[in-house]
Amino acid sequence: MKYFNQFYLWGVDTKYRMGLYFSAAVFFKGLVNVLLGNWTVDIVVLLEMLLACFAFACLESAIFPYGKEWLAKGQGGRIALWAALANLIFIGCGLGLNWFPGIPLWGGLLLVLILEYALLAMWYALRLKERRDTAALNQGLRRFQEET
Repeated sequence: MKYFNQFYLWGVDTKYRMGLYFSAAVFFKGLVNVLLGNWTVDIVVLLEMLLACFAFACLESAIFPYGKEWLAKGQGGRIALWAALANLIFIGCGLGLNWFPGIPLWGGLLLVLILEYALLAMWYALRLKERRDTAALNQGLRRFQEET
C-alpha cells in the first residue's frame, strides 16, 4: 500500500503541474490564433500540447522528487536542467509540430521571452511554496517541543 500511495501522490502532483503548463500553452495558442484571425484551435495541436506538458511534468518530478528541497545546496544544476528541458520541449514542440504557423519571427521571439518569464515565475512560486512549507513545519515542531 505504501508504494501505491507514493505513486498516487506522484500522480496528483504531476497532474497538477501538467494542468498548469497545459493551461498556459492553450492560452497562448488561443491568443496567437485570435491575433492571426483564427478563432479555433485544432484538436491535434491540443493533444500534442497535452502530451508535451505531461512529458515535461514527468521529467520535472524526476528532477525534483517529492520531498526534495528546491533551494538546497547543489540544486543549481537541477534548476538549470529543468529550465533547459522546458525550453527544449516547449520550443522544440512549438517549432517541430508547427503549433504557431504564420507567426512572424518577432512573435516567436516574444513567445520565447514569455516562456522564460513564465519559467522564472514558476520557479519563484515553487520557492515561495517551499518556504511556506518549511515555516509551517518549523512552527509545528516548536508547538510539539513546547507541549513535551
